[in-house]
Amino acid sequence: MVEGMASERQLVVVVEGTAALGPYWPAIAAEYVEKIVRSFCSTELSGQKLAGVPPELALVVFHTHGPYSAFIVQRSGWTKDMDAFLSWLSGISFSGGGFSEAAICEGLAEALMILQGSSSSSQNHQNRELQKHCLLVAASNPYPLPTPVYRPSVQSSDHKKSNEATKESCLADAEAVAVSFAQCSVSLSVVSPKQLPTLKAIYNAGKRNPQASDPSVDHAKNPHFLVLLSESFMEARTALSHPLPGNLVPNHTITKMDTTPAATVPGPPSNASPSG
Repeated sequence: MVEGMASERQLVVVVEGTAALGPYWPAIAAEYVEKIVRSFCSTELSGQKLAGVPPELALVVFHTHGPYSAFIVQRSGWTKDMDAFLSWLSGISFSGGGFSEAAICEGLAEALMILQGSSSSSQNHQNRELQKHCLLVAASNPYPLPTPVYRPSVQSSDHKKSNEATKESCLADAEAVAVSFAQCSVSLSVVSPKQLPTLKAIYNAGKRNPQASDPSVDHAKNPHFLVLLSESFMEARTALSHPLPGNLVPNHTITKMDTTPAATVPGPPSNASPSG
């Protein structure tokens, strides 16, 4: 019964799949991403029971341009199974490129198209506001030059009533795509092991309210990390507002990642954009 109903909350996690992020992924996954996902899937928020069906989760993995990446962007399908989604996260393979620039623009554009084009976005929600969130995890700068991407068209109120998702092809950089997140009422949050000004700029471009103050986050164990949470992503703010219990602190040693083929994102049938 629940599986046939549309979710009112959706989250897409966008992860850089290059070797630049690989060494940091165990700590980022355990201390940030998994905590956010578990909070997002919880049936309670700040002591209040949440009604409705489980939220939907999707994964996007992006690499770099050029011949040394098997793909630029790959996506999973939607799932309401939190454990399955966490297994997808643990199965990401990190390899190649990314030590200077990565395809962040394409990754964000793919996430936005997933959120705007899903069946859940167009069914049974005429009278309710969908809560849509995107979490970007990256360790590289975006490519500075505009890249051909698809992004949702900004529709008039008359077109919105038809519930038809439309898209347009355009040349855009990562900041321009981030602006579309705010226009489409999708929150954008960022986690990075590096204090990169370009990632801060992407986050600021995606803010729905530029004047809103950034929520404080407890990451004393990783003071060099960049953790920027959207003011509207309450589940993420709740998840990271207090330290981990002592017995749940993850091992900080750098580990070698799974060496499965880089083009594989575990989970439902996915679509990949081949590297040019």
